Amino acid sequence: MELLSYRTLGTEASLSRRMPERVLQFGDGNFLRGFVDDFIDQMNEKADFDSSVVIVPPASTGKTGRINRQDGLYQLYLRGRLNGQVVNQRRLIRCVSRALDVFIQWQELLDFGCGDELRFVISNTTEAGIVYDPTCRFDDCPPASFPAKLTRLLWQRWHAGKPGLILLPCELIANNGTVLRDTVLRHAADWALEEDFLRWLREENRFCNTLVDRIVTGYPAAQAPRLNAENGYEDALLDTAEPFGLWVIEGDEALSREFPAQKAGLPVKFVADHHPYKEQKVRILNGAHTSMVLAAYLAGHDIVRECMEDEAVRAYLEGALFQEIIPTLSLPREDCEAFARAVEERFANPYIDHRLLDIALNSVSKWRARVLPSVTAYLEKTGRLPVRLTFSFAALCAFYTQGQRSGETYPVRDEAAVLEFFAAHAEDTSQMLITALAAQENFWGQDLNQLPGFTAAAAAHLERIRRDGIAAAMDACRKEAVL
Repeated sequence: MELLSYRTLGTEASLSRRMPERVLQFGDGNFLRGFVDDFIDQMNEKADFDSSVVIVPPASTGKTGRINRQDGLYQLYLRGRLNGQVVNQRRLIRCVSRALDVFIQWQELLDFGCGDELRFVISNTTEAGIVYDPTCRFDDCPPASFPAKLTRLLWQRWHAGKPGLILLPCELIANNGTVLRDTVLRHAADWALEEDFLRWLREENRFCNTLVDRIVTGYPAAQAPRLNAENGYEDALLDTAEPFGLWVIEGDEALSREFPAQKAGLPVKFVADHHPYKEQKVRILNGAHTSMVLAAYLAGHDIVRECMEDEAVRAYLEGALFQEIIPTLSLPREDCEAFARAVEERFANPYIDHRLLDIALNSVSKWRARVLPSVTAYLEKTGRLPVRLTFSFAALCAFYTQGQRSGETYPVRDEAAVLEFFAAHAEDTSQMLITALAAQENFWGQDLNQLPGFTAAAAAHLERIRRDGIAAAMDACRKEAVL
């Protein structure tokens, strides 16, 4: 079977392949190819964006060769539920022109950075990618970190007298554009680069804060032979993702015209402040996961989809979302409810087996970031505790101390300090354990015993879990919530 390429597709496809290389993409992972490149490909088709993407893989892993051997082409399958319908779509992504190996083609990358066509830089180098590395030097070929590489490329572009760029980092960190800009400026200052360059960085380049949301499941190893046979060629870069997508970009109308995602009908929002959307995602999507999965696992479920098929667990989740989380958010309730309904569809995706034990990793820090803000906001707004979210704290304690389900041991994965705490308190009574855990300010950033009624309520939930089992305790929680 031939490898996917323009030659494999035929002459007509080859004639249409050339578009200006206007996008430089740091990162070759499944997410960027299943989200950003999908959007760019659709903008080319529907909004005359007329742009191709040059990819820079972060390491010499062989991905550069695979991308170039396939002329940047690959199939993207979007599979799941969207607006009440099951979706199973295939799209041939054509927007990638080539990949550059930064360790072999560093000078070629710098030269490309000075080109007249280049306008956008997009990145997803993982949360650890936008970090300051003091060991990086101006003359490194290339510098080790992504921000240092970017600083060097931008200096080269400034030195060539070219205009600034629009930078759209997609890393999942707070204020990713601001952090990237500040890290680049720090490298420029450390390297004693020209004041005019620093001014050009600040004034002529737009480092946009963004928020991205799509589950990209990557290469479908089990289905790849069948899919390749159906397509009639081998595709080593196959990618799969859910159909839902959301990209929030801090930018104005001028940016929305230059990056015409909305014109193409794509779920991209250009906003003055991305923080309310980040709050919505963390508190609804991530908060739903963290408040549900530990209790659901103890109740016998292994993947998220199973939870949505269990009436009791789904009712618990919906109560947490619509009655306890959404009322605390700053975006309009109608928008939050629409997002929550989309989250429920995503959780029920028949094509994704999202393991509860994977989501359970580092649940203490996740509960602090994803659930605690809703607890405190609800308490402040209503003067009452959110029953289901308080229950989730008790379920966390049960999960971390029980250690077995149906007679089989399950792994509990977290930071050493967390595991040491629970090991030391495993034999505590429910009241003692909840009180001691709530007092761990290094875990929560505050003493949760100071929240009115929280310790007593969580201890009562935990005692019920231990005495009657998780299913009965969850049912009692539901009844208490509707009183």
